[in-house]
Amino acid sequence: MKIETKYDIASSVNIGAEYDKGVKKLFKSKEIIVPIMEMVIPEFEGCSQEEILNCLDLASITSDEVVSDAPVSETDEYRIRGEDAELSGGSDKLIRFDSKFRIRNPKLSEENVLVNLHIDLEGQKSYTPKNPTYPIIKRGLYYVARDLSSQLGVVTGKTNYADLEKCYSIWICLEDVPVRLRNTMTEYRIRKEDVLGETDEPEEDYDLMSVIVIRMGEKSEERGIFDYLNQVFVGNIEEIETYSHIEWEDEFKEDVAMTMTGFSDVLVRRGREEGRKEGREEGRIEGREIGQEETTVKFIWSLHEMKCTDEMISEAVKRPVDYVQDILKKDAPQ
Repeated sequence: MKIETKYDIASSVNIGAEYDKGVKKLFKSKEIIVPIMEMVIPEFEGCSQEEILNCLDLASITSDEVVSDAPVSETDEYRIRGEDAELSGGSDKLIRFDSKFRIRNPKLSEENVLVNLHIDLEGQKSYTPKNPTYPIIKRGLYYVARDLSSQLGVVTGKTNYADLEKCYSIWICLEDVPVRLRNTMTEYRIRKEDVLGETDEPEEDYDLMSVIVIRMGEKSEERGIFDYLNQVFVGNIEEIETYSHIEWEDEFKEDVAMTMTGFSDVLVRRGREEGRKEGREEGRIEGREIGQEETTVKFIWSLHEMKCTDEMISEAVKRPVDYVQDILKKDAPQ
């Protein structure tokens, strides 16, 4: 895996507002999105990661603007471009995509015919946004509709509906997912239903918009999209490598330890919620402290298993070295 992608993973999980910027940058890295394409997009069913990588439009991979405090390397051309990351047409609302790129459709493309898929990949902290409250699926449908309409006239300046290519909007929702919906993935798309008689129009003429909502939940024991994304969100390099199939340099682990907190703002909140539940029985203050402490201990052991030094772990968790060493003398949490 490219060194700049590793830095993106590290910087993507900083505490606070930078976390959102970092994850947007992370989702522009081809090394990270290829496994997502493999596990989520039906057109790539049966394709290897190398084949998917070869489908990426190389002309669309170029430099991108800085979206976090992390330094931009001179090899930023390996990130998916962001030049079309904003859409504004006439009186339409300006929208910004987290990660937007093109990738060849292997099902429809031939030797002399190129048909692209247009992918919008969104990292969404809350499944039920507030102020205002709205269903994520409606926002996804709006994004994918705008993406489709933006294709007309882009290349030739003329309106040719035959040139329209399929658009995907993929939403990865991390928090506030109802229990019954956790660890679920749903695709919303246009399908044909004959009302009177039977027709045989080609599916590619109407299957032009698809919204995929991935609702995260508790840690998944099964390998797949939920486990992969959880490993990305907690910064588990060794597990990410088992999905991305790309070699990582050992020296990058120091950068990871210094900056990665594994979406810690979210994890700390989860720990606090668990602590509050216990606190209803044993006292709210004590419960919150237990939740925070358990989160810190688990993160320390995660970094230790990545072969990080005690000093590196101390810097990452903002605790003294002797505190880290005391934790590691005990049994690892289950």
